[in-house]
Amino acid sequence: MSHTFSDSYLILKEYLTGKDYEEIKSLTEICYLHDHTNLKPELDYKLTVTKHSDTGIKNINEFLYYTDEGLVSYLGISCFGGKVYELNGMTHPDFRRKGLFQKLFTLALQESLSHGRINLLLLTDEKSGSGRQFIEQAGGRYKFSEYRMKQILRPDTAAAAFHNADIILKAADKTELKEIARQNAIYFNTAEESETSVPDKEMPHEGMFMIKRKEETIGKIEVQYEDNSAFISGFGILPEYRGLGYGKAALYTLLEMIGNKEIKDIQLDVESKNRSALNLYKAFGFEEISVMNYYEYVI
Repeated sequence: MSHTFSDSYLILKEYLTGKDYEEIKSLTEICYLHDHTNLKPELDYKLTVTKHSDTGIKNINEFLYYTDEGLVSYLGISCFGGKVYELNGMTHPDFRRKGLFQKLFTLALQESLSHGRINLLLLTDEKSGSGRQFIEQAGGRYKFSEYRMKQILRPDTAAAAFHNADIILKAADKTELKEIARQNAIYFNTAEESETSVPDKEMPHEGMFMIKRKEETIGKIEVQYEDNSAFISGFGILPEYRGLGYGKAALYTLLEMIGNKEIKDIQLDVESKNRSALNLYKAFGFEEISVMNYYEYVI
């Protein structure tokens, strides 16, 4: 299909709006139906980030390319703590091989460099030949892979043995933001945020839970809901409490909460080398459905 670009334009912004969310989600679905590969734009997470900056410095994280047919190419920058930034995006199948994504990528690199973001991770589905080719030509070096897992089989009644009445999930509040940052640094090798880096008005999203054993905080876990699906993330048990069945108990409790909402589509991501986590999720009926490859890019 031939396209002209007389009415094309770029929009660069710091945060996504609800309208942006719907447009990017629609583009993601078009690309998935065409390529049968997964994308990870982190749209739900991006709508939860605080819409203000204590420093007054504007960081451009969203790069959108429009034509008269709407949004046709998108690239986003995500950061989940520390100084590692993930870049992920897509181009409408009818608008590929026209240099659109390369233009967005170049702008994203310029923006990253201007703010000292020199450690980047570029993402692509393992089955995406074009994504892998773009990243390798750009100079990305393979770093690790992450499995997307889905609960295919519901565990039988034996799974109830994972229940532990001493383990509860408490909704996180803003007094626990520092603890959340500390635990993220332990579980995900991110830099722990400084005291001044967390705005006073920031609140954890409503699906963030602290894992408690009686009065002790022993870990954390998150869930985000969309339509009739749930996505689990940010799960970890502090090292001194591992190997005691608390992780199984916490996951059992969360899955019970999700089940009470009558949600059947439950997914999560886990690094492929994390064998203990893989075995834990498989015990609850999760199976790998796709693989996301991460490539290191140093500016």
